Amino acid sequence: MALIRVRGQARPLQVLRSGLASGRIAGAYMFVGPPGVGKVLAATQFVKALNCVGNGGDACDKCANCRSIDKGEFPDFYVPAKQNRRIIKGTSASDEDKLFLGQIVSRLHYAPVMGRYKAVLLEPAETLTDEAGSMLLKVMEEPPPKTVFLLVSTTESSVMPTLVSRCQKVRFTPLSEQDVTDFLVNERGVPEPLARGLAAASEGSIERAEELNSKGALNQKLEVVDFLVSLFDASLPERVDRSGRMLSLLGDVERKAAETIGTIAGLLARDIMLASSGMDKSRLLLAERADQILDVASRVQTQGALKLCAVAAEFHRGLGRNENPRNLLHYLGNSLAGIGGMGCRTENTG
Repeated sequence: MALIRVRGQARPLQVLRSGLASGRIAGAYMFVGPPGVGKVLAATQFVKALNCVGNGGDACDKCANCRSIDKGEFPDFYVPAKQNRRIIKGTSASDEDKLFLGQIVSRLHYAPVMGRYKAVLLEPAETLTDEAGSMLLKVMEEPPPKTVFLLVSTTESSVMPTLVSRCQKVRFTPLSEQDVTDFLVNERGVPEPLARGLAAASEGSIERAEELNSKGALNQKLEVVDFLVSLFDASLPERVDRSGRMLSLLGDVERKAAETIGTIAGLLARDIMLASSGMDKSRLLLAERADQILDVASRVQTQGALKLCAVAAEFHRGLGRNENPRNLLHYLGNSLAGIGGMGCRTENTG
């Protein structure tokens, strides 16, 4: 059945299945949790289950409604177009195949065309403009019959509180390393040893694992490693300059670039910890930079490696709080320089 395709999320799936079994369907749901853990997939499969004409409380994947949703052709399932990466209210669309939120809302007052329910997927919900959010709030206060709103976000705090308060929360958690490994092996054909390494670096996100395995990711990964290692000995002006250039090098979306840096910083922290404890360099996830990692590990030792792990974790928490990427890079650079200086002080006291 369709919801089974969502890996490692037993608790949120139970919430959805309970609603399907009882027939108590909320007017709005918020799927909240880390990126790449199955939120959009679960939302889509839930819409299929709501509209499936087969027997049972899940989707059959075979009926006309299920197949139409899989093809993106279901007339009662709306995903608003974005403008400049934002979900806007909109009044018209230059492309007849695309609908902005305002046009979708005007259609919700009519009966479903093909299914039992009309559904609107807002992903990511934090990209709603104030105008679009206010319009959505008015609709959710008096929702049209047989209509379900599905808001998808990494954090509740990034969405209008008045919208959040009208949603049933469906909370998703990071996947296990085994879940990510199985997906990469079975769905993407990644060799198991590589899949396990990617899963260990993914922080429970299939999206991150696939990014690390994508074409060109190796060179990018090594550039970020070189950048991070250089921060251990860089002066403040050098750290600011290098951080700015690295953000620009990784793309035009600073938050996405910061997420990449944060992921690789986590890998580096893990490898330095392993190296400081005497682990063979062939076991390192960043084995291409093993000599640099061993050098840093010998300088900062276990105490410095533990501090680096804590810094990488705090960097990710900052991203989760939607903090400014440049401020986070400033924090990361200062922290690495401090750890590097600590290593030098340790050597001098020897």
